[in-house]
Parts: sequence; C-alpha cells; structure tokens
Amino acid sequence: MITATYDLTADGVGPVRLTATDRGQGRPYLLLHGGAGPASAAGFADLLAGEQPARVIAPVHPGFDGTPRPETLTNVRGLAAVYNAFLETLGLTDVVVVGNSIGGWIAAEMALLGSPRLGAVVLVDAVGIEVPGHPVVDFFSLSLDDVARLSYHDPASFRIDPDAMTPAQRETMAGNRAALAVYGGSMADPALRERLSGVTAPALVLWGEADRIADPDYGRAYAAAMPGARFRLLAGTGHVPQIETPGSLLAAIREFTAAEVSVVGPDEGEATLTGPIRMRILEDGSTTGHRLGLGEITIAPHTEGPPQHRHARHDEGFYVVAGTVRFTVGEESHDAGPRTLVMVPPGAPHTFANPGDEPAVVLNTFTPDLYVQYFRDLRAMVAAGRPMTDDAVAEVMGRYATEPVTN
Repeated sequence: MITATYDLTADGVGPVRLTATDRGQGRPYLLLHGGAGPASAAGFADLLAGEQPARVIAPVHPGFDGTPRPETLTNVRGLAAVYNAFLETLGLTDVVVVGNSIGGWIAAEMALLGSPRLGAVVLVDAVGIEVPGHPVVDFFSLSLDDVARLSYHDPASFRIDPDAMTPAQRETMAGNRAALAVYGGSMADPALRERLSGVTAPALVLWGEADRIADPDYGRAYAAAMPGARFRLLAGTGHVPQIETPGSLLAAIREFTAAEVSVVGPDEGEATLTGPIRMRILEDGSTTGHRLGLGEITIAPHTEGPPQHRHARHDEGFYVVAGTVRFTVGEESHDAGPRTLVMVPPGAPHTFANPGDEPAVVLNTFTPDLYVQYFRDLRAMVAAGRPMTDDAVAEVMGRYATEPVTN
C-alpha cells in the first residue's frame, strides 16, 4: 500500500489537496468512507484489494483526519466534483465507486455528474435523500453509546469507550465530526431523491437489516429512485457493514461486479413478454458490468410494435435474424430483412412492426443495460392484471428515461 497526496482542481471548487491510499491491482475501486472517518474503511480496503483482485483507492475527505479543507469545499456535490477530478488525474476507467453513509451520498452525486470514467456505483447504507416517515437520525445529537446502539446489529462488540481514547484520538474525532457537519448538515438534500432519476450508471444499494441510523425502507426508496438500481438487504449487520460483516459486504460487491462467462441456450433466458410480441432477455447486464443488455424479440405476423418513442440515456440496436421487420423513424419507414442491423441513438424516434406473413426474430441490444428493467416492469404490470394501454406503457417508459413521440 502506498499513501500519496494529490493537488487537484475541481469544477466549482478550485484547488484541492487530496490524500489517498492505493493498494492492490486489478479493476479500480474508489472507496469512500463515511462520517466515522477513513479508519472505518481501511480494513475493508485491504480485504477488497486482496480478494477481488482489485486496485482499491481510498481517499480521505478533505477536512477529515486533520487534512486541509478549502473554504470553497462545503457540500457533497463539491466532494463529488473533487473525486471526478481525481479519477481524471489518475486516468482510470470503469471505476466502481463504493461509498458508505455520506460516502454513499457522494457516490450518488458522482453518478449524477456522469463521468465516463465511472463504471458502477455501490451505495452502502447511504444517506442524502429525504423519505417521508423514514428520517435519518440526527447524528449530531448522539453520544458515542447512541452511535453504537443505532449503527450495529451487535452494539456491545463495537462500543467505543471515550475514557480510553488518547487526546490525539479525541482531537481527530472532533475534527471529523466538524467536517461531517460542514458537508452533510442535516444529512439530506431535499432535491436529491428526484434528481436520482438521472443516474445511468449501474447501481447497487446494499443495506444492513439492523441499520437504525437510516432504516431499510429508506434504503429501498434510495434504490427505487435510480432507474435499474438493485437493492439487497444484508443480514446480521447495521449501518457500517464494512466493519461489522465485511465478508458479507465483499460477497455482495463481488457478485455485482463478477466477470463470469454467460452461456444462454435456445430454451433459456428470461421471458418478459408473451403474446404477439415475445421478449427473451439473454443478458441483463450481470455479465457485462451493466454496459450491455441483450434480448431476443419474436414478432408475430401482421403485428404492430409499441408507440413510436425515444430514449434519452441509452443506445438501442436491432439485428434482424429472421423475417422482415419494418422500422419507422419519424415519418420514414425501412423494411429490414435478415442480417440487417438498425442502430438507434438517444433522441431518435422509432418503433417497429412485422408486416409480413412469417414470424420475425430480432436481436435487441441496450447500451448501457438500463432498458432491460422496462420489460420486467411490463411483465409485472400484466401479472398484476393491469391492461397494457398506451398510457400505461408510457408511464413505465418514463421510469427509464424514455418517452412516447407526440409530434
């Protein structure tokens, strides 16, 4: 492991000096600590770097552990800009950002900035949004015993005795608490939950079932706010799984980022639509780091497709395997036979139909995999007995940055 200091310039913040540890080799991970400070993430950084394999970069938020914080750096969005500049400085790509508590909030803001260097985000018991009926506990009113009681599944094993702390440790803890107050305030941005609809990076939200700083329903709301995000509850742990159950946290991250070969046979895959138009999901993004989703569409003869629509945040491809498919783009129509590829960039209006007498088969791609969940949602809607009307379909489309063409 090495420790280095970097001089950065971040948009809206200006010059920043950042200290970070760097360990391991492999896919890069940016590990963002919570209010407990960098020590709360150090052990997990060692574990992650040793098991993946991975290169784990763990910065110290400016102002924590006695590091300098420029007066211009006063909020979480500013920290997100600093870390995006950090990734640029390091020249990294396909970075997995893992953040706990306020670190998770920073990771969410990084995803909203849309850096092409970011590959995925993992939010671990993150704070930052407002959820009616599920407030984040007022951390600054808590004693150390209260923090342990609310943060851990087994508080007795992690209680901190303030009388046993050295003066230096007390000074560091006080400084960390002050920095946290500057960045987090009430631990929520009233506008963040709505803004999260703009996240396009693959996202995993992990939550300790015993978290009483922010309860699991708060976590579920966090995941629901980000299109395509996954939510997973971690058993036997609380607000800081990287300390209490690091093995469980590591396993969940490993599963999310696993690079395994996927082989899907002709009778396999995930059926999402039935009827005149059938959709079989062949790759939901699990194997591709969520960079690519893939489906097979079978269209019955003389069948119209969905209303003409446009996507804002993913490219869509259609490769005709069998039959003839009519693609309509605005006012123009194109009849595409076998071995024809049609690529639709974001913003282009389009739909498809099968005007012929034989079934048509199309290989359908999504980059990134955002739109896979759309078909799952349609399946759930039909299973619930809700008719697949144009209005209902449009409502589901809207969850995935897609809208019908109205003019």
